[in-house]
Amino acid sequence: MKRRPLPLNALRAFEVAGRLESFTKASQELNVTQGAVSRQVQHLEDVLGRRLFERHHRRLKLTRPGRILLMSLSDAFDAIESAVGRIEDRPDDTQLRVIAPLTFAMRWIVPRLGRFQSEYPDLQVQLGTFNDDSLPVDFSETDIAIRFADTPGDQLVHEFLTGERLLPVCHPSLVAQLSCPEDLAKVPLLHCSAQREDWRIWLNGTGIKGVDPDRGPVFATLDMAMEAAASGFGVVISDPAMIGEYVVTNRLTVPFDLPVDSPYAYSLCYPEGRLERRKVRSFRDWLMSEITLETTKRKSVQKQV
Repeated sequence: MKRRPLPLNALRAFEVAGRLESFTKASQELNVTQGAVSRQVQHLEDVLGRRLFERHHRRLKLTRPGRILLMSLSDAFDAIESAVGRIEDRPDDTQLRVIAPLTFAMRWIVPRLGRFQSEYPDLQVQLGTFNDDSLPVDFSETDIAIRFADTPGDQLVHEFLTGERLLPVCHPSLVAQLSCPEDLAKVPLLHCSAQREDWRIWLNGTGIKGVDPDRGPVFATLDMAMEAAASGFGVVISDPAMIGEYVVTNRLTVPFDLPVDSPYAYSLCYPEGRLERRKVRSFRDWLMSEITLETTKRKSVQKQV
């Protein structure tokens, strides 16, 4: 559809004046004179053939056509500002705001973050965490996010990072009580969510019978559940990629090497067009390269085994 030429400066002047109900306040926001705002509004009224304001002494009142136009213009200018903000790459914008699930942030991003800062010393990462993936991310306050879910479930761009492989882990002192997988029925099962889904997925995937997946205490996060397991309290289901530190310090071990692939996965997500910002693209490319490097290492270790 061919669009007719519109007096955009006049429309902007009217929107600000209508929103603030004042030519004086509008001139301050637009950084022009009051007379310039008044002339732009008058020009728009001439173009439209409609009065947009009733002018009273020191006060403006929108007419009915003015109210209708203001409502649509405010939405339009908000949409334009939002679109520009999504792709804007300001040279002085060095703060990179990243949000991720707590365990992924602590066990995966934080140990590697020094490499990112060395590669991009001009960028300062602000790493935040969350526990509930069902809640939407406010991308006006966040540049890029890592989510953990079985399906994307929204209109954002999602890029697969890594899947989840489930294995039982516990303190080495507990292994003596576990001569076979069915012995898991004799020890506390630790859960990182009230749904107790991880144990159900692993037990169903391995076909092990006689173990109640609903038994045992629930913790608010996987990190808390792993700490409890590392203290010898019980057995927790975790991803081998998240327990490296515990294995090195001999606080956690895998009693049964029976991995099950989870239907869930970690994804990098962001609004359409966000990669046009240099800082976001830099973090995305770095994280993807780290994932590739880690995957290559795992495959090499598996071949040696």
